[in-house]
Amino acid sequence: MMNLTRRRMTVGAALMAATFFVLSVGSALAQSRALMATIPFGFYAGETQLPAGDYRVDTIGSGVVKLFNRDTHTPVIFHTNPVRNSSREPVSAKLVFHRYGQEYFLSEMWWSNQDGGRETQLSKRERQLAKTAAPARIESVAHR
Repeated sequence: MMNLTRRRMTVGAALMAATFFVLSVGSALAQSRALMATIPFGFYAGETQLPAGDYRVDTIGSGVVKLFNRDTHTPVIFHTNPVRNSSREPVSAKLVFHRYGQEYFLSEMWWSNQDGGRETQLSKRERQLAKTAAPARIESVAHR
């Protein structure tokens, strides 16, 4: 009986250690993929309207991205889809926006030396505007 309890405790401790290791490695990878960018205009990220300012972009996992305003300390979390670099040329770190008149929408996020980026899902407001006009593509340089 005592041997069975000891075995369960050992297995439990091993599982806890393995879980901690996996979570810390995932966290370290997410941190190494952070982008920093200064956005000179207000914009939408998903359904959320954000002010101009300094931002940090982190991939959290499973297509989820966290955008953090370093000035107001406001986080926004949203789902994204993978997008591939079709040109086969090296991509520099950047954020891509769609502009309709005076409204900007975060569209894509690209990290340096990666063959793919992340693409946001269209918000209700952007879908509405896209029915009547084609967007202008605006690229903002980011750095790691």
